[in-house]
Amino acid sequence: NKRNIQYKIYRSKYSGHIKSLCSSKDSKNFIIIGGDGTFNEAINGFMNRESDKNLNDIKIGFLPGGTGNAFMHDLNGETYQKALNIILTGKIKKIDIIKLKLGSKQITDNIKYALNIVGWGLASDINILSDKLRFLGGMRYNIASLYYIFNKRVRAAKVIIDKTITKKKYLFVMCLNTIHTGRGMKAAPNAKLDDGFFDIIILNAKISKFKLLKLLPKLFTGNHIYSQNIEYLQAKYLEINSETIDMLNIDGENKYHTPLSISIIPKALNIFY
Repeated sequence: NKRNIQYKIYRSKYSGHIKSLCSSKDSKNFIIIGGDGTFNEAINGFMNRESDKNLNDIKIGFLPGGTGNAFMHDLNGETYQKALNIILTGKIKKIDIIKLKLGSKQITDNIKYALNIVGWGLASDINILSDKLRFLGGMRYNIASLYYIFNKRVRAAKVIIDKTITKKKYLFVMCLNTIHTGRGMKAAPNAKLDDGFFDIIILNAKISKFKLLKLLPKLFTGNHIYSQNIEYLQAKYLEINSETIDMLNIDGENKYHTPLSISIIPKALNIFY
């Protein structure tokens, strides 16, 4: 208002409404207010536009309104005022987007997009349990993590990373486009939004409960990547074919299931940065 910038507010009225607005509105500038799940819905709206030319003209800003606000940590806009200042500077950056192709039997529209994270195994188990413990507030993530440290669930899968095929047991596989996930955890400290790669974190299934208990807190500093039980690499393609059908963590939301393949779309969207 101080800068006499004209705007119109659209409030989400139902699940999928933001996706619909972002795929159909003719505006050139969008500001999305919400958490990582809201941002995910908006990104899927933009990526589902029929014309690539329309995407080149669009500029997208973000304001934090969620619990974890993982994506906003990467932008250094985790507070409302910091995020607003980023938008008002007008600087633009082209960022990569993660593309998911889901198993054809589970969903008719099997192409989806992610901004932040695709997690499988422990990364989704903790998220699912913490969702059921919302009455505990912010403590729910810690409690859910402790539960799965002492009740490890190992899964067998065939995993393809670029052209390398591995068949073994896993505790989790995380694919990240950003440094942060969850409540400011630096899960992929070397990740960049515009490098044409996503970062992959793989946890050794044979890790002891005691070592796992010591390792998980290091996710907040990024020091976990120096552990012998962590494999940290970058790739452009990832495929997970698990022996069981498992729910995924997509940008902090529990949805969709394995099997799936993941690829990267370089410099797909313009954001205020």
